[in-house]
Amino acid sequence: MNGLLITLIIFAFLILLLLIPVYLSASFDGKLGVRVRILFISFKLYPSPEKSERKQLKKETKKSKKQKAKEEELSRSEELLRDEGISAVISYYNEMVRLIGTAVKRFIRIIVVDRLIVNVIVASDDASETALNFGRVCAVIYPAQALIESVLNIRKRKITIVPDFMTEKGYVRGEIKLHILPIRALWALIMFFIWYLGNNTTTKNFIKKTVNNDVDGL
Repeated sequence: MNGLLITLIIFAFLILLLLIPVYLSASFDGKLGVRVRILFISFKLYPSPEKSERKQLKKETKKSKKQKAKEEELSRSEELLRDEGISAVISYYNEMVRLIGTAVKRFIRIIVVDRLIVNVIVASDDASETALNFGRVCAVIYPAQALIESVLNIRKRKITIVPDFMTEKGYVRGEIKLHILPIRALWALIMFFIWYLGNNTTTKNFIKKTVNNDVDGL
């Protein structure tokens, strides 16, 4: 009974931790700065502080693991190419691209942008050049804003683009603050692995069917 109670307490504590939002803020005013905050704990992501030898060793270990995973993926592709042919490899990667694209879209939906501020001053030493540059900047930023708002939940935004004919040099300042709930990110990750495992079986069947159709066609 005590063991069950302790297990339930630990489980409830983990659920509470997953319900705590993680905040990320980035600002640009000549230099880029990125910070992460969880409750009252805040730390800088960029520019990153100098890493100790121990952290550098951990980083190198992670790189070696990624390299090993990449080599395993390449060996799988080589095996698939040898056994099934080029059409099987193409079909496999097409399915993987579709799967990753779906996962990315679902992950983006869990991000909530609390504030987005962009302030652009367009200026040059020539008035006509300033006007042309102003039009070019508007043609880039406003469509980009519409695209971002179509995929992200943005609660507050302020986009300002102003031509300044009195100065010779413009500037760009920006700030973004967003947050995610870890429990939603974990759920999206779990769903991705479920889709990945199911997709492997489906892809194999699809590849075999494609190869058999190619053989029959010959």
